[in-house]
Amino acid sequence: MIKASVIIPTYNRGKLLCNTLATLIGQLSADVEIVVVDQSNEVCSELMEITKNRSTQIHYYKIFVKGLPHARNFGLRRAIGEIIIFCDDDVVPGHNFIENHLQNYTNKDVGGVGGRILPNRKNAVAQYQTGKIRWWDAHLIDNFDATTKEDIEHAQGCNMSFRKEAVVKAGGFDERFGGSAHLEETDLCLRIRKAGYKIVFDPKAELIHLKDTKGGCRAENYKQWFYWYGHNNMLFFLKNFNRYLFPAFVISSFTQLILSACKRCNPMIVVWGVRGYKNGLTTYKSSGQITGMVD
Repeated sequence: MIKASVIIPTYNRGKLLCNTLATLIGQLSADVEIVVVDQSNEVCSELMEITKNRSTQIHYYKIFVKGLPHARNFGLRRAIGEIIIFCDDDVVPGHNFIENHLQNYTNKDVGGVGGRILPNRKNAVAQYQTGKIRWWDAHLIDNFDATTKEDIEHAQGCNMSFRKEAVVKAGGFDERFGGSAHLEETDLCLRIRKAGYKIVFDPKAELIHLKDTKGGCRAENYKQWFYWYGHNNMLFFLKNFNRYLFPAFVISSFTQLILSACKRCNPMIVVWGVRGYKNGLTTYKSSGQITGMVD
């Protein structure tokens, strides 16, 4: 059996996490552990009870530094698994969720797996293209509710797994991706692929993402959301794309900000977004290629 660790970062969603754990506990074996990295402000008594009663299977850590990439790296440092499965604290994992991730790693070329993600509804419609990145402006094509197994360029953070050796070789999650941590997992996927590994989409590794509006790394308002969207987009582009494409990236990004401002009747969205893009450039220049790193 492949040893595996399921890492779940959580922030102020104790009761939702308890439901996620209840589903996963039935899928555990002697070779699989759950690592909970809790950044919450308050203690959830129900969560404490579950982790205490299952202390040999669920390893609970309370940390005080906020940030999703930081929590993921913290969990990686303590995980014993050869394969690391990441899921969010507001998901409902499907039947054999863990095993359906692990079976892909019999292929030594596979360094990562993206699983199927369903909204909280039935009969999601499959799309023709999954997990791709548009090369000229860094636009993401998701469609992770598809039903066909295929090679992909990126996975989504609420349902993904990696060989631990691949993540370590790539340098871990880059903790400069702040706020909502938009693109932190995409950045890691690109570095893992550059190291020579494949990433595949397996629809059998399925879960429902509830997308709870509170807790997690959700932005509290439009100002925060568009600022970090701009910041992380700029950082992602500068780290991973050819500089000759920069004008196309800027035009595409600014167009999206204007469309978002018109849709929401709020011109300040452009200001917040541009400020984020500008500071993303500053972040990149001030810290070069440093990532989050795994010890």
